Amino acid sequence: MTKSTAVSPQAVHEAARDLFASRGYRGTSMKDIAQVLAVSAPNLYNHVTSKQDLLYRIMDVAMDRALAALAAALDGVTDLADQLRRATEVTVLDFLENPAEVTVCNSEIRNLETPLRQAIIDKRDAYGAQILAIVDRGCAQGLFDVSEPRVASFAILEMGNNAKAWFHPDGHYTAAEVAALYGTFALRIVGCRPAER
Repeated sequence: MTKSTAVSPQAVHEAARDLFASRGYRGTSMKDIAQVLAVSAPNLYNHVTSKQDLLYRIMDVAMDRALAALAAALDGVTDLADQLRRATEVTVLDFLENPAEVTVCNSEIRNLETPLRQAIIDKRDAYGAQILAIVDRGCAQGLFDVSEPRVASFAILEMGNNAKAWFHPDGHYTAAEVAALYGTFALRIVGCRPAER
């Protein structure tokens, strides 16, 4: 029998996040999480009510962090090209710096029960709506030239997944360098080359 020791809520969060990312939500039990933490499964319930609650909290923390980072990146920036570049950079950086959480958010949303799933979808939609709004405004002002702003926005939002698929922390590029490159690529997607701004 595993001897219970003190464990922090953050440790429970991190253990569940990593297991959900590697094994999937359905492939992970509370016993698995307890085993990683070297505690008894009942001990986990001092910090969380259920595995479902753990999944929701992982996604909620991730979405709140992403929304806060986006707000900070856009704060005080009035130039639409700079807004799009910064929004793309912060999106890509979030994916590269938090790959396990992003994996859980992308692959396990189907396992969240209503109304928890809808709460996360609403936050995800709010994030995407900010990118689309920037592209729409840029097109309306003639700064961007793209026939399908909505599709362009989807392509930009997917850049984080693309970068996450190949990026390695010990590779040739740092996360910040990759994010900056993708910020430039986003401007090209909407027909706004940096040299023409």
